[in-house]
Amino acid sequence: MGARVLVVEDNQANMDLMNYLLTAFGHQVLCAYDGEAGVAMARSERPDIVLCDLQLPRLDGHGVLAALRADPATKDIPVLAASAASVSDGGAALRREGFTGLLPKSIEPDVLLPSLDAFLPPALRSSFGGEAPAAAEATTAPKARVLVLDPSPMGEGMAAAVLLHHGFQVEVAADTGAVSALGKQVFDLIVVDGPASSSFVGATLVKFAATPVVRKVPQDPAELLQAVRTALQNG
Repeated sequence: MGARVLVVEDNQANMDLMNYLLTAFGHQVLCAYDGEAGVAMARSERPDIVLCDLQLPRLDGHGVLAALRADPATKDIPVLAASAASVSDGGAALRREGFTGLLPKSIEPDVLLPSLDAFLPPALRSSFGGEAPAAAEATTAPKARVLVLDPSPMGEGMAAAVLLHHGFQVEVAADTGAVSALGKQVFDLIVVDGPASSSFVGATLVKFAATPVVRKVPQDPAELLQAVRTALQNG
């Protein structure tokens, strides 16, 4: 089923990645780019949980928490502090302040999703790691071997995480060395999750010239899966 997750984050790249990953695994994402907008959206939308950066324009994460806890309509919504800064006390001070918990500011699916799920009731948890592929996908996805070319650190792991979850066999390569390490493996499809103009990507596509390619990864996970299925059928 998934949860309605309000993400309060002023960095566009971080927001895009969080939105992509959470949506891919069944959550509905609400986006706010500053603290005041986050408070207003929490009051109007009543999300199931809030992921709030601590360093925000107009109103920082501590101010967002104070405003939500002071309002009877939002005081019981779980609010997780999301920060890239190291926390020496394991988040104890943040919890004393009123945050429900501390969420690692990570774009790694196996870190972010279980951490979020720990603060959600079972009915609202993501499908990460446990759900079998849908019947319509099971007939083709497990047989398909996909090479994901990911030369951009900002795209790290997003397409691969979605494809792995849906039953594909996935290898990820970020440079020519990683491609060389694959040896003579054969792939059914190549997905370019990053700048297609990269010389590394160009050289790899020449090496696998007979393999169909999805050259631009759609932002929407459902569109990504459809693009992959279409490329496999037409390949």
